[in-house]
Amino acid sequence: MLNFVYSGHQSFALRISWLPKAVAAIENNIDPFGNPREGMKHLGLGKNMVEALEFWVKASGVAQKTKAQWELSDFATKVLSRQDGLDPFLENQQTLWLLHWFLCRGWDDGETTIRPYAWHFLTNVFPDDEMVATEVVDHFAGAVSTQTKPLSAVTLRQHFDVFIRTYVAGESDVSKGTPEDTLDSPLATLNLIKRYGEKKFPNGKRETIFRIDCGPKPSFSIGAFRFCLQSWWNRSHPNEKQLTLRDISFSEDSPGRVFRLPETDIYARLVALTQNHPHEWRLVESQNQRGIERLEKTNADLLLKSIYERK
Repeated sequence: MLNFVYSGHQSFALRISWLPKAVAAIENNIDPFGNPREGMKHLGLGKNMVEALEFWVKASGVAQKTKAQWELSDFATKVLSRQDGLDPFLENQQTLWLLHWFLCRGWDDGETTIRPYAWHFLTNVFPDDEMVATEVVDHFAGAVSTQTKPLSAVTLRQHFDVFIRTYVAGESDVSKGTPEDTLDSPLATLNLIKRYGEKKFPNGKRETIFRIDCGPKPSFSIGAFRFCLQSWWNRSHPNEKQLTLRDISFSEDSPGRVFRLPETDIYARLVALTQNHPHEWRLVESQNQRGIERLEKTNADLLLKSIYERK
């Protein structure tokens, strides 16, 4: 079952220092979110930021609260741990691509998957490569119109704004707030979404156009693609031995949709996988379609270390 959320981030986009702070606290057996005042002390953040960070910790696949304590995910333990993590301070761009992957996937709460709606919109709903706030928020309003308690236009706009600020760098001005207020989201360095001029509406109003990068992404490694492909295959097609190029490019929650990759780039990646891991993958080509056969089902978490190995 899939449920969507439109709030919880308290209008704060993810900041570059937040996840490392949360991981360090949880590793030291501290619950940084149970008591806001304690969280403010341990994290060095204001109350609303602490509440926002709790949302981002869950949404980015870093940790979940089970029973009475927070537990780090395998991803956080292997990659973000201050003790022996592969990239505890988010310095490797593959970590940022993986965080984007987890945000689009959502987090599990029992038998329910919870996903921020803006990320579902980007991945599975919106087919174009350009967007403006008014049109997207109108779509959000339509998506929630059948709910028992429809959300306000302000809440929906905040959700879109937080989504945009997660990927698009803002203009920093220390005079407008604390140093923490001027930090951009780490995902802004992916350049997945950029400002692209303005759109003028019939009423004379102008709005910023945001363009999504739908081209090849050389900064997204074959190793990270392999991790995401195995993860998605295990969740969405666990009993399938073969999938087509079109499946991987356009199926719901697929790597092609999450990373907005063109088919040519995906095919090149599939070829690379079969060459680098012939025991795991076999290219399937016929007169009508191309695809790949999975020869070895792998727990995606076991592949995390290989993403960071220097060739």
